Amino acid sequence: MTTNQFSPETYTGMPDGTQVPAPQLIKNARMLIVGYEADPEVLEAALPPGLDPHPNNLVQMNMYRVPSATQTSHLEPYTLTYLTVEVADRDSTAISEAQGEMSVPGRFWVGYWNDSPQMQAFAREGGGIPSQAGSCEWAEDDGELVSTLSVDGEPVIEAAATVGDDQIDTLTGHLHYYAHRQLPEPTGGRAQVSELVEFPIPFVSELYEAEVDRIDFDFPEDSRMQQFAPTEPLSTPSILHGTVTFTYPQGRRIRDYLAEGE
Repeated sequence: MTTNQFSPETYTGMPDGTQVPAPQLIKNARMLIVGYEADPEVLEAALPPGLDPHPNNLVQMNMYRVPSATQTSHLEPYTLTYLTVEVADRDSTAISEAQGEMSVPGRFWVGYWNDSPQMQAFAREGGGIPSQAGSCEWAEDDGELVSTLSVDGEPVIEAAATVGDDQIDTLTGHLHYYAHRQLPEPTGGRAQVSELVEFPIPFVSELYEAEVDRIDFDFPEDSRMQQFAPTEPLSTPSILHGTVTFTYPQGRRIRDYLAEGE
């Protein structure tokens, strides 16, 4: 398990832009969320003390766009791709109109790419989410959706899905997200803040038909993110394609690693 995220890939300091306080509301963001199986050893090594990988060995990947500021309470338009590791014993509850109440495993952020400097600052400095610069583009043609994450102008994740226009469900509830929030001492060398933060995120979503055809990872050789690629053959036990209204809430500290001597 990791206790340190101070690497150039996950922390480059406060980006330019205006930081705004939580909570923030986002309305009707169209998302493609895919839960795919990944290497269980990689998932376990990515988690901080206090979190254990879920036995399903899933990474939840979300790729979405918020094209207008009118969809938010106080944020700029942005696109976002993130990777989260599902964790054990941190479930929340959702209610499906078609299937009833269900448990949803918690999720720990391991990758997060956003093309809004304001949003990067809001996520990284406010919540400890490992935010980096990156853009998500969608191309849709005759029922095929291709979503591409680009970093430094180069495509690094591409997901292709067959999607439909028929609504198949409405899903509501809360999701539990987690981040390892770290702030360095001004003099360097150690963390001034090191804590595990939980974000209980309420949401309402309308779901549409979708089937994932492929997920391709193509990060540079020196990137730690390539290890979170799906195992082969591709297995995607959960797929969510639809519009989602949700909040970025204020986080709550559930562990103080410095006080515990971690």
